[in-house]
Amino acid sequence: MNHYRFRATPHCYRLLAGTASILFLTTSGPAALFKKSASDFPSVYQSGNISAALNTVDKEAASNANSKDAILWRLEQGATLRTAALADPGAVPAIAAPATPPQAGETPPADAAVTPADISNAYLKQSLLSYDEAEEKVNDYEAEAKVKVGSEVGATLTNLSALPYRGRAYDKVMMNAYKALNYMQLGEIDKARVELNRALQRQKDAVAENEKRIADAQATSEKAKNGELKDENGKSASYDSDKAQQDSKTGPALNAVLAESTANLAGYGDYVNPFAVFLDALFFTVHGEGGSDLERGRKSMERVMLMVPQNPYVKSDLTLATAAAEGKVPENVTYIFFETGTGPDRDETKIQIPTFLITSKLAYVGAAFPKLKFNSSFVGSLGVKAGDQTVATATLASMDSVVANDFKNEWPVVVSKTLISTATKAIIQANTQKSAEHMGFMAGLAAKAAVTAFNVATTHADTRVWSSLPKEFQYARVTTPADRQLIVAAGNDSRTIKLVPGTVNVVYVKSISPSSSLLVSQFALK
Repeated sequence: MNHYRFRATPHCYRLLAGTASILFLTTSGPAALFKKSASDFPSVYQSGNISAALNTVDKEAASNANSKDAILWRLEQGATLRTAALADPGAVPAIAAPATPPQAGETPPADAAVTPADISNAYLKQSLLSYDEAEEKVNDYEAEAKVKVGSEVGATLTNLSALPYRGRAYDKVMMNAYKALNYMQLGEIDKARVELNRALQRQKDAVAENEKRIADAQATSEKAKNGELKDENGKSASYDSDKAQQDSKTGPALNAVLAESTANLAGYGDYVNPFAVFLDALFFTVHGEGGSDLERGRKSMERVMLMVPQNPYVKSDLTLATAAAEGKVPENVTYIFFETGTGPDRDETKIQIPTFLITSKLAYVGAAFPKLKFNSSFVGSLGVKAGDQTVATATLASMDSVVANDFKNEWPVVVSKTLISTATKAIIQANTQKSAEHMGFMAGLAAKAAVTAFNVATTHADTRVWSSLPKEFQYARVTTPADRQLIVAAGNDSRTIKLVPGTVNVVYVKSISPSSSLLVSQFALK
């Protein structure tokens, strides 16, 4: 019988301490940082069961209130509550808006019957609270240094999903656009103006923020290229991520992922969301308080026409905005907005990257990269009948394209950081293998197993995404009919709508999937 004897040395103790730390990371609380969320919220939401989606998202938002994913879950919660505000009151739990406590000496108001409008407004207000919480955290991150050294060190040893979700550029724009919509529907025009200003500023800021991200990633890449890594012999090792991307195996695979993820790209421009710009145009055309406001409405509508020239309604709206800038007040018009489907998911794909550039122990190792996966199940358009007018909604903004554009801009940073992270872990593995040669059988086996477990646990792409965004925003415009009645229809589902009094009316319709019921609400913009 062979007996394996482990002879402890100071070097072995150091190695075992390191592997123990790795085992802690992969078997205790922090391991959650490396795992893809197992929440079933996306599938529940896409089923169209709004009550179940509310229950699921509320639990997730509460349990993640102080986690690295807090912003993402508040965004999901805000969108789901807004969806509930569009639903038939009988299909969602009846809630009331937070009551304002009476002042000293005042008599509390008597309880009044809750109307469908009360339930809808209560959901809109709850949605705003969720978005406010998301925005507070977004602003906190933006006020800090854009990238903390400690966080980046952790990501080098793990993956980008271990970092806090700070909100992508399109998340932030849509957050403020939805807040503006909620305030418009609640009739709080001044607050809607504030949110539109924020949405516009976020689109401007995103360009500078991306430039800084790229500069920071290039700096990290240069450090790796200049030998700040250590190989298995303890010597300075360099890793050229640019050269790695030119590898005959790695380069084509990376290019294929990028091509697949940007297949639906439209020429909107960097970080521009045509839906948010259209809201800006419509709001300042209708509620402009002076020449500069009205000119802003005209210019925003002009931008929309340049982005979506194929939309048959935008040209008429540009004429309307131009007339408003010249003093003619818009009236007798109804806008029908249509949200359809759900936006892209983020999936994970493994690509072999070269590590023989830094260690002779390993030639290639697997690295995990994100890729977009587009949802094809959606209602193509909404039919609208208004008096003798019969029209269909047309695409105003493809969120597939908005998200794909953001993905394209982020891709160089994601690739560079993932390559360096994977190379760093490859060095750790090579160092462990070399050191294990001088250890006893069991200790060496344990060290190798710990490193392998760590690599498996941390080889994940960042697949977090705001899953309740729509696939497309569409719209149509009609002259408000004399009987103030509209019929909207998709497939076998149709609704008759009696318009509320107003000179400019908005009907808002949402379809999550072809199998779910239409969600319909309306309000007078003016």
